[in-house]
Amino acid sequence: MTSETTLKIPAIDCQKCVDTIGRTLKVLPSVEVAQANTDTKLVRIEFDEAMTSESQIREALDEIGFSADE
Repeated sequence: MTSETTLKIPAIDCQKCVDTIGRTLKVLPSVEVAQANTDTKLVRIEFDEAMTSESQIREALDEIGFSADE
């Protein structure tokens, strides 16, 4: 079942950030969409909860220095 979540990541401030976040998240199992926006500082993610959890997504972001706000 596909789920969608939106995370606020204040550190997104350039296209390199957007590209890095997209590449990192799309490596996770079942992540189909990972769209980051520098203006809103939001990342929209579509994924299958049976294969990847939101906590795994947050951990992957933390590992590359893009911690999501709670």
